[in-house]
Amino acid sequence: MNSFIKGTSIYLRAISLADASEDYLQWINDAETTKGLVTGTFPSTMEDLKSYLTHVSTDSKTIMFAICQNDGDRHVGNIKLDNFDWVSRTAELGILLGAKDTWGQGIGTESCQLLLSYAFEELNLRKVSLTVYDNNPGAIRLYEKIGFQTEGRLRKHIFANDVYIDKLWMGIFKEELK
Repeated sequence: MNSFIKGTSIYLRAISLADASEDYLQWINDAETTKGLVTGTFPSTMEDLKSYLTHVSTDSKTIMFAICQNDGDRHVGNIKLDNFDWVSRTAELGILLGAKDTWGQGIGTESCQLLLSYAFEELNLRKVSLTVYDNNPGAIRLYEKIGFQTEGRLRKHIFANDVYIDKLWMGIFKEELK
């Protein structure tokens, strides 16, 4: 275990090229897993995944972590901060919980809380934003549960599964984190 941020059931560590696996490739090619994400719009190959991991692990404008279970060190997803504005002290959050057998166990909530604590305490950010598609009510509930508030709605903005869906902008300030 090479944890950077340790939680109760999971830890966050730096993502690396070594994380390119058949499981990870399955996550990003699975329509249910990527519902509501830009990832998954087009099929990905192992070469695509390796290229992405090489880029993101060296990109100074992105901080991406692998989400790993404390019990067994299994990589189950990723979470990141990017689009930093250091003058306004803001960034955007993105999460992919790929291992379906971990859904509904609070890993998404714990991952977000750990990353937000890091963002607010260590990076001295004052606000973190994200976008979520209206066809992902589970994610919306998760974000609202930890304190995110809807700040805007782009109506019928995304085309997915033969329909246009709304894209929501959500944000959270340090004092709103639950």
